[in-house]
Amino acid sequence: KGLRAFLILLNDISSIERTSNSNHTLKKLGLPEFTHSKSAEMKKHICSSLTINRGSDAPGQLKVIETQLNSVLRMELCHLQGIEYSYNSIFANIDDVFLPNIIALAGQEHGQDELYRMLIATAPDLTSIISRRAVLPERIAENTAQVVALNAAHVRQVADLKAENLQQTAALDVKRLELERELESIESGQGGVPSLADTSIASIQRSSGKKRDRSV
Repeated sequence: KGLRAFLILLNDISSIERTSNSNHTLKKLGLPEFTHSKSAEMKKHICSSLTINRGSDAPGQLKVIETQLNSVLRMELCHLQGIEYSYNSIFANIDDVFLPNIIALAGQEHGQDELYRMLIATAPDLTSIISRRAVLPERIAENTAQVVALNAAHVRQVADLKAENLQQTAALDVKRLELERELESIESGQGGVPSLADTSIASIQRSSGKKRDRSV
């Protein structure tokens, strides 16, 4: 259990991300010789990870290349770490767009046999990528056309609103002028026409004079 814990610490094979995020600072570890084959196998992989930690400027990346992209080593490490092995599991959390680069890297680092295995495992995903690449230019053109149509519609709406605004403003200006002329007419004729207050006062005065005459 202690050896397995160190092995997982130095190179967690459960996923590419965990391998990349494994411990890369531990560089030395004193381990005894083991006669048991499984323990000796674990020690071999622990020492390999320690060697990568000591000698690489990018140990996480190198561990991924050396162990995750090598199906034989990945199968061994899965067995030693108690993880169920599946060839396709390596691609579970990888965006399909990166598959061609990963496959090319595996072929470059581990030969044609590994390249062949990866091609078989990823054939459906690669077909999907190729089909999508053929469709994307058409989708981009459709998107561009929609943007142009929306901009044209916006321009028309703005023009219609401006025309309506000008029409309403003109009608209000005409109404305002009519009201101003009516007010001027009333004010210009007010000097010769008695106001309502003056008329009321005169009526009261006449009524009071008649009452005084009857009393005399």
